[in-house]
Amino acid sequence: MTMPAELHAGYRNFRSTRFAQEEERYRAVSAGQHPHTMIIGCADSRVDPATIFSAGPGELFVVRNVAALAPPCEDPDVGFHGTSAALEFAVEGIKVRDIVVMGHGLCGGVAASLNASRGFPVGRFIGPWVGILDQVRDEMLASDPALGSEDKQKALELLAVKLSLKNLESFPFVAREVRRGNLRLHGAWFSIAEGKLQWLDPETGRFDVLAE
Repeated sequence: MTMPAELHAGYRNFRSTRFAQEEERYRAVSAGQHPHTMIIGCADSRVDPATIFSAGPGELFVVRNVAALAPPCEDPDVGFHGTSAALEFAVEGIKVRDIVVMGHGLCGGVAASLNASRGFPVGRFIGPWVGILDQVRDEMLASDPALGSEDKQKALELLAVKLSLKNLESFPFVAREVRRGNLRLHGAWFSIAEGKLQWLDPETGRFDVLAE
């Protein structure tokens, strides 16, 4: 068998622990999924939404990509739109009630955007994707050129969440459900080192640490 040993060991542990404890739940959700929330998160291996929110099978609909970005609504006949397709399915198909865009600290995709601003190559596919951030990144750098590298990184991570929320409402089906009161949009940012989540207050525009 060519299966990586780490994956095989993890699968065996899953079968003997979590699946054994939640077998009835897995059988129930096998008939269909009805998650209450969609998470748009980063592909970073350190930031797993199901772990952070202690979610069981069937509770979260998760799409992960570089930098946890929601793209703007674009012509579906041009290119491929994995995140947009997942968004359409979540809203139109399974009718989630909430969508959370969750950025995080030390995000490599955000770092790539900052590197691109200095003319460094960041990858054939990564470059165009993080180009979604170009305008807000350039405005941030122009508004406060004295920011240190760590401050720039976190500032752009938070701006990326806000931009993604704005982009979500460019999809007609999202805007429609928000307007009808059937869908709520949320922003969050996760600190890997501290294990703490900050939640965006839509009234103040600040990210506040959630009470434990």
